[in-house]
Amino acid sequence: MKKALLLLAAVVTLAATQAQQKHIEPYWHGFYVAGGYDFATNLNKTAFSDKATLHGFYAVGGWQIRKESGVGLGVEFMKDPTGAFNQLPVFVELRTHYLRSQLTPFSTVYVGYSIPLGSTSGGENAIKIEKGGVMWGVNAGVRYAFNRNLCVNAYVGYMGIHLDEVSRWENGELTIRRPLLLQNIKAGVSVSYFFKH
Repeated sequence: MKKALLLLAAVVTLAATQAQQKHIEPYWHGFYVAGGYDFATNLNKTAFSDKATLHGFYAVGGWQIRKESGVGLGVEFMKDPTGAFNQLPVFVELRTHYLRSQLTPFSTVYVGYSIPLGSTSGGENAIKIEKGGVMWGVNAGVRYAFNRNLCVNAYVGYMGIHLDEVSRWENGELTIRRPLLLQNIKAGVSVSYFFKH
C-alpha cells in the first residue's frame, strides 16, 4: 500500500512540473480503452477475521460521451496470494474528468458482479468462494496526458464486494457456508488511450 501511495505522489509531482510547459487535452469524444494494476486490502473485520489481499489486473473499454465524462464496460482479474478470494469482477463504470487540461483530477464510479474462480486457500482449514455477488466502488485520482491519445492515471479508492456464499473447512470438515462482505481500500495505476472520432 505504501508503494502505491508513493507511486501516486511521484506521478502527481511529475505531472505538475510538466503541466505548466504546454497544454495538451486528450480526444474527448469517442472510444477509449484503459488497463492497469491495483492493490486492495479489506478494512473491515469479518466474523472470521478474514484478511483479503488482492492484486488486480483490469481492462476497460468505453465511450467518451462528452469532454468531462464517459461510460465503459470492464473486467478485472483479482488474485489473492492465499487462493481463497480469487475472483473476476465484471462491471460498468462512469468516468469523469474535471478539467480540460494536460493534468486533471478524475473519478470513477462502478458497479458489477464478481465471479468466483473456484480456487481455495487449501489445507485442512480452507476457504473457498462458492457464489459470487455484487461489487461496487469509487476511485479518485489524477490523469496526465502525454499527447492527445495516451494518458497515465494514478488513483486511490474504495471497493465493496458482497460474496453470496463462502465455504469454510476446519480440520478437513466443511463447517459453514455463509455470505461475506469485504470492504476494501485500494490504490492503483493505469494507462488509457483515447481514439480520435
